[in-house]
Amino acid sequence: MTNLPELRTRRLILRPLEANDAAAIADLGGRDFEIVRWLTGASWPYVEGEAEDFVSKIVGTNPMETEADFVITLGGVFIGVAAIQAPGDLEDLPDLPTVGYWIGRAFQGHGYATEAVEAVLEWAFDNYDAEAIAARAFEDNSRSRGLLRKMGFKPYSLTERFAKALDRRVSNVVVRLERNDFEARRELA
Repeated sequence: MTNLPELRTRRLILRPLEANDAAAIADLGGRDFEIVRWLTGASWPYVEGEAEDFVSKIVGTNPMETEADFVITLGGVFIGVAAIQAPGDLEDLPDLPTVGYWIGRAFQGHGYATEAVEAVLEWAFDNYDAEAIAARAFEDNSRSRGLLRKMGFKPYSLTERFAKALDRRVSNVVVRLERNDFEARRELA
């Protein structure tokens, strides 16, 4: 099993997900419809125990085979999650890892998601032998799509996923970031 490192950015510390993070996930994300509505796997209204079930499925597994979940912290406060799912999540791009993230509403609009995604992308490119990393966002999620575009992701395809909170299939834009584009962008920063 591969242990995840702690990732540090200018303002944030991203640490591996732990079993005791379930309550913070439920409180900050799971019980806020404005967060859950953009996720495919979360229920609405919140189902008691759902965060604990999620955490128990991830903690203790090999992140290179399942997903590498990093808790985003600001001054020690849990503000969200950024993750890299192992290849196989996307039917259109089955050989690529996939990035996903969410930030609690009180912490949005300050660039924390961009900072966290940058850190997990760097980790993923260092740890996966992949030419690119994929992502997907609901077609109408302009904020997430804008973040991905800013990071250099380019449109690849459209797909649909069932969103539990919305109880329907939702159109998703699939994007990909080439390793060379990521490295060139980092050199300019």
